[in-house]
Amino acid sequence: MAKARNFRKIQHPAPMVRARALSLGDRKPGAQVVPALVGRLDDPDPVVRMAAHEELKQRTGRDFGYVPWAEDPERQAAVGRWRDWLSGKEPRATPSPQTTATATPQHQATTQIRRTIPN
Repeated sequence: MAKARNFRKIQHPAPMVRARALSLGDRKPGAQVVPALVGRLDDPDPVVRMAAHEELKQRTGRDFGYVPWAEDPERQAAVGRWRDWLSGKEPRATPSPQTTATATPQHQATTQIRRTIPN
């Protein structure tokens, strides 16, 4: 398998090469890398989408509620917020789904059990 050695490999046919290449843009200006990373949020492979999202969060300190494994409509809404931000528009504030998710009944039961176990 080909190994990613530079950022240009983000267009490579192999998903793992694309995912690895996303972290290799550190020598390029953010004005070149960030738009390319936003473009990879639409990648057909969830591993590539996750790598692009993690690199975007690290470079920009922002998270517009993108979840790499979410259904397409939810992902597209978050990609739209990233694109709005890139174009200078203020994206609609949307909390990350991980921070707003409600606990499932199973999770609630586990939490209650942990609270009742003495230390």
